Amino acid sequence: MKTNKFYISLVLILLMVTSCTKDVLEVSSTTKISADTFWKTENDAILAIDGVYNSLQDYASNVLYLDAVADNAYNNYPWEGFKAIADGTHDVWGPWAIGGFWKQLFKGIGRANVVLDNIDAVEMDESLKTRIKGEAAFLRAYFYFTLTDMYGGVPLILESPKLEHGQLPRDTKEAIVAQVIKDLDAAAGMLPDTQSDVGRATKAAAIALKARVLLYNEKWSEAAQAASQVMGMGYSLDPSYRDVFMEENENNQEVIFDAQYISPDQGNFYELYIGAIGIGGWASIVPLPELVDDYHMIDGKSTDDSPMYDANDPYKNRDPRLKQSIFVPGTVANGVPFENLTTYTGYAFKKYTPYDETTIVTATPYPTTTGLNVILLRYADILLMYAEAQNEVSGPDATVYAALNEIRSRASVGMPDIPSGLSQSEMREVIRHERRIELAMEGLRYSDVKRWRIAEQVIDGINDPGGTRSFNSARDYLWPIPGPEFDLEGTQLVQNPGYGN
Repeated sequence: MKTNKFYISLVLILLMVTSCTKDVLEVSSTTKISADTFWKTENDAILAIDGVYNSLQDYASNVLYLDAVADNAYNNYPWEGFKAIADGTHDVWGPWAIGGFWKQLFKGIGRANVVLDNIDAVEMDESLKTRIKGEAAFLRAYFYFTLTDMYGGVPLILESPKLEHGQLPRDTKEAIVAQVIKDLDAAAGMLPDTQSDVGRATKAAAIALKARVLLYNEKWSEAAQAASQVMGMGYSLDPSYRDVFMEENENNQEVIFDAQYISPDQGNFYELYIGAIGIGGWASIVPLPELVDDYHMIDGKSTDDSPMYDANDPYKNRDPRLKQSIFVPGTVANGVPFENLTTYTGYAFKKYTPYDETTIVTATPYPTTTGLNVILLRYADILLMYAEAQNEVSGPDATVYAALNEIRSRASVGMPDIPSGLSQSEMREVIRHERRIELAMEGLRYSDVKRWRIAEQVIDGINDPGGTRSFNSARDYLWPIPGPEFDLEGTQLVQNPGYGN
């Protein structure tokens, strides 16, 4: 049950872009709000931090699209902003995602900086003040880390927005990551172990995000240590893989941090995006055969190697996560035989939807939004991060096997243990496979194939309904800095290699 949601008013949105300049006439207005009149009460501080969470919602409502840029899914509609990136036809002017994510993430950073710059002036409960500072530091770190993953080095801004920030040069990725780690360490010291308001950042969320940052930057030993710390903080796997992503099971014991929504006021559109045409969806994002084919058989072997695979019944005896995540031919979706529905690849995502073989959704008219939260950090990913980092540190020791087998032995999954005696390189491939299957359609695959430097191998040449995909290894490991940023007077930005301004 949702016990807390974060709201932001138009007044607060305007406040977040208020500069520190003063009017010539110091007249007290009854219709406008400024930093001088706003930062007075505890409620003002709460509204301000809620505004930062609002920026997180904006980002998270698009995060699943990143699987459609990698080799997991297909996005049919160019105006949604990701098809061109998958095709390799993007440039500094678009599609939407190139400038959209930049804007969303820097907006969140600006709002977090406003909170950190002003909250000390508010007379309020000191423990709550400390908590809000921790939340702002955590969220700023999340936004900056995501920027480095997409664009590389960006301007590092640690104060409230000013016009002159448009003239700042790019800082190095290494400098940004160092600040992210600093923010997360500070946040971990200020945030509570658990939150009375569900959905807000906690100490575990800060340490979990730190583990991801360290992993993505190949700080293997530190990443393993951070992930191990989270593994001792009371989280566990939900018995049902499918239920982890159901609205009625939100905030379960596996969720470390998510973006909270409530429909219709702040709902996201996931059900519409990923539902098959004919059950209330658009089939905007649908699985690629490359993903479906990568689910192993229940004996733990690939479809190429297992004697259990039957080409005449190809979805029988597959890793149970397949049918808990994806509608395949021969299944029933919302009471309709799947073959009677329309998708662009012959598959549809079940994950993050209420549709399955038994539950019938009959709402009329069909809801245009859902209150389903978007999970950004969960315990299974922590286990996978630990396994990957520890394997790079010491090879496949017993703790690496234990972390992977814990995921595979989830009650609703029941896959066999990883075979013993693997080499480090063999275990590396097992972990990469397990990440793809366990975390399918959670927006992480694109980052994974880039940081493993295999994107051109797995993306380039994919034939999807829109054509043949292209990944240029000399250019596409980073997105371009959006073109409009170079129109700012006095800009010192330098574009990423391979892109013109």
